[in-house]
Amino acid sequence: MVSAIATVLVWRQRDSRADVWGAVAQCMAILWALVHLLSVSGDTLAWQRYWLLAFFPVLAMTITSMFCFTLYFTGRDEWFSSWRTRLLFSYPIATAVLSLTNGIHELVIVDPALESHGSYEILQYGWGPGFYAFAAVSYSIGVVYLSLLFLKGLRSRNVYRNLTFLIFASIAFLTVLTVFSATKKSPFPHFILHTIGYLFIGVVMIAATLSMRFIQQLPVDRFLSPFGSRFGSLVPLARDFVLEEIDNGVVVLDTNGRIVDINTTGKRMIGTDRAVGNHVSEVVHHDRIVDTGGLGGMLDGTQQLHAVQDELWIASPSGKRCYEVTVSELPGNDGVAAGYVVLLHDITDQKRRQQDLERQKADLETQKTKLEHQNEQLDRFAGIVSHDLRNPLNVANGYLADVSDRTGDDGETVTMEATTVEHVTVSLERMGDIIDDALALARQGRAITEFQDVRLSTVAREAWTNVDTGDATLELDCERSIQADPDRLLNVFENLFRNAVEHGSVASESEDLTISVGFSADGGFYVEDDGTGIPADRRSDIFDRGYTTSEVGTGFGLTIVRDIARAHGWEVAVTDGETGGTRFEFTGLEAARSDA
Repeated sequence: MVSAIATVLVWRQRDSRADVWGAVAQCMAILWALVHLLSVSGDTLAWQRYWLLAFFPVLAMTITSMFCFTLYFTGRDEWFSSWRTRLLFSYPIATAVLSLTNGIHELVIVDPALESHGSYEILQYGWGPGFYAFAAVSYSIGVVYLSLLFLKGLRSRNVYRNLTFLIFASIAFLTVLTVFSATKKSPFPHFILHTIGYLFIGVVMIAATLSMRFIQQLPVDRFLSPFGSRFGSLVPLARDFVLEEIDNGVVVLDTNGRIVDINTTGKRMIGTDRAVGNHVSEVVHHDRIVDTGGLGGMLDGTQQLHAVQDELWIASPSGKRCYEVTVSELPGNDGVAAGYVVLLHDITDQKRRQQDLERQKADLETQKTKLEHQNEQLDRFAGIVSHDLRNPLNVANGYLADVSDRTGDDGETVTMEATTVEHVTVSLERMGDIIDDALALARQGRAITEFQDVRLSTVAREAWTNVDTGDATLELDCERSIQADPDRLLNVFENLFRNAVEHGSVASESEDLTISVGFSADGGFYVEDDGTGIPADRRSDIFDRGYTTSEVGTGFGLTIVRDIARAHGWEVAVTDGETGGTRFEFTGLEAARSDA
């Protein structure tokens, strides 16, 4: 019964050929107990002798299955060449032939006879030379797979070391019991002592199969420490030390994504001390993952493991941390992956330095753009001073030169005509206007670095009171806020309102001009009038410095509007209004935080 339960558990949880051969070994334990039950239950010599001889092929097949299990479990399956496999399985076949023909040659058991023990008849016999050959082969194979398991235990770590030692100790214990039976030192007939011992070993193995915690509690390291220092080499000890001390997390996965081994740093990064034996999807805290990159499918178990390198962002009490995750394939002997090694490298500080450098680079680019823009403004200001001021200055100088020519050398008083005074006055006033507008253009075009939450309707109303708008009407539909410099935004509205009043006369003399301010569908805002509009062929010129259709205007108003928009990072365009007037549209705005 114990063997049957163990067989079912191992078979259901199988994920490798080692588990398959482990299940076969458990089945052999069932047959071992069955043939002994049949042997002692009979009351005739032929019956008991037949089932006793049937036991030896079962024992040979048990040893063969344990050998196969050990080779796969310890990763030495490359041993299975075709001729070695045939040689291995010829052993149970030869044993079966030798046992079933024992009546002819008596090489296995000799002189079989029944001996009374109370109400029971027990088969008594001696060992033939065939048995001793069988025992030599069996125990030789047993020594090989016990040695492989022992070395596997020395070289393994964590729960896999405990599991390997448990398997080794169980098989060694049962092997010792067979020695007592083979030398007839057992108080029970035949090899029944092994079956009785298996009652204890089987229960332990079932507990180990069902509970990983049971395996973890085994004091294996304490027991193996003298063996590790005596038989182990410096290399594995140094390797273990390095793996435990490095700052990188190292995780070893089998092909199914189950964690085989993990170092201390890896446990800390993952956030658990009990990772070994669990699937990676069971130990990862998915609620802490901020960005999986291209690793999401492998972390939740929906994607097959494969070699990859990507970044994983995790939320931690100290803030977000970034791990560089490198999954490397462990090649098997048949060219198929035997497992995977995952290297976790904390690159949070590197990422932060990179972000700081990018911010500094962006700041430098901003400063560069700002300086270039300021230089452009200075060049523009210099051009205005040297070119735009020249005309009114020449006019004033011309009139004053005429007056000067008429004064003569004796300083006599000369009468200056009113028209001359008027022309000089107009020229000087125009020079003052140009200077004021040029200064405004230079100031307003500077890049804006500090923004505020500004309610558009409030600034529009203030600008309306600052401009002589005559009988024009203002309509507002802009009760939201934007991020802007309030003083420069005020200057935008003042220039647009002044431009609309001065140049946007309505088609009908009986109608007053109406100016509307509102938000557009794309998140920007507009200033629109219902005047005569701007011809399409002139719209590309209206933002040029000095462009004006007025004899008294400087042509800087709309240039200032464009420069203020650019200083905010906006774009401004002119189109037809809904009623045929002019519409200025501003796009690229950032909504205020309170309205976002």
